[in-house]
Amino acid sequence: MQETKHHIYKDNIIKLKNFLKIYTDDALAKALKISPSAVAQWYNRGIPQRFMIEYEEIITGTGEKVKTLDIPIEQGDSPVDANYIIELQKDKIEYLQKELAEKNALIKHKPKERPETLDEVSDMLHDASERWNWVFYHTDKPMSCARKGILRNVNPAVCKLLGYSEDEMLGKSLLEFIHPDDHKVALEEIKKSTRNVQLRICKSNGKYCRMNIEAQEFGTNGNTFSIGLITCYDEGCPDL
Repeated sequence: MQETKHHIYKDNIIKLKNFLKIYTDDALAKALKISPSAVAQWYNRGIPQRFMIEYEEIITGTGEKVKTLDIPIEQGDSPVDANYIIELQKDKIEYLQKELAEKNALIKHKPKERPETLDEVSDMLHDASERWNWVFYHTDKPMSCARKGILRNVNPAVCKLLGYSEDEMLGKSLLEFIHPDDHKVALEEIKKSTRNVQLRICKSNGKYCRMNIEAQEFGTNGNTFSIGLITCYDEGCPDL
């Protein structure tokens, strides 16, 4: 009789898996929020009555008895005793506690979407500034930063291209390096937030070179600056 009962226990577990479209004990345990070890005990002790009732309600929608899931109970013999029910309840509580702990750990390690303090804002701005400075001063692309038409920063690449030192360029108006005949065009371009124009630029030897200047303006409420990328328009950068 014991072997027959174990066979029925196993058959009921299989039916439960099939209904839930689950194919492993681990998946079943996860679906019912209990541990795999608890499911393993069902093969010897049967599906607990509380799960049997829940399963019956899912199938019929009314809570009516489903005979195919009946477990034969002999006189004075029950597949689920009080200690077993307590063990399952404790197991489920432990499972839920573990699941809650895992979710809390994920929340704690979730990257912050917004800075919470002024110190964090300051650190973020400082980090962004450091990154920008590294790129600006180490790139081989000639670049400049101007504010209201005055050069505030120039990188080594643009100094090498034009032949000036950094001190010779900083604080000077952009127009000082632009051919007088191109001033009108330059002034019109400076008004734009995005620029792409060809101008004649004066090099340190006093000669002009036709260059392509791409610039983008950043900032708001009048507190703006522009970043310019300068390249020779003609191959070989011939003097004009």
